[in-house]
Amino acid sequence: MESFRDDSRDGGLTVVLAGKVLVVDVDFSIDRGDPLKPVLQIANVKSQNALLSGPSNNSTSVLLDSFLADALKDYCSEMQKGDEYRDPLRAAGLRKRVLDHLRYLVLLDGLASRKEDGGIRWFTDVDELCPTLRDLAKSEAEAVAS
Repeated sequence: MESFRDDSRDGGLTVVLAGKVLVVDVDFSIDRGDPLKPVLQIANVKSQNALLSGPSNNSTSVLLDSFLADALKDYCSEMQKGDEYRDPLRAAGLRKRVLDHLRYLVLLDGLASRKEDGGIRWFTDVDELCPTLRDLAKSEAEAVAS
């Protein structure tokens, strides 16, 4: 994936990660409440897939967007703690987690762009499977609890 920086937003910036069919926009905002210590925050994460038709129907997955946003927020939050509160091992683990997620997206992007067995299913199957897996986990938890 290639990355681009867009500084045109007031009070923040956007980093665009672009692959063959996948584009992820990460919107950052900067809280300047304390001018000596501005705080970088994740305002929004939005993924789009070129294989989906229509401008209003190109969101890849709300779950994917939320998942990535949470991982990035955790990392940014840990890294901006004061030296006496920051846990370097936790920060390293959070960084690795974000990098692993991005590596996986690069893999999915490559699979989705393949003509013979690719396509949007590499992104939408997760949304279709999540409710089934959630129901299964719930029933298993109830069985264990009884």
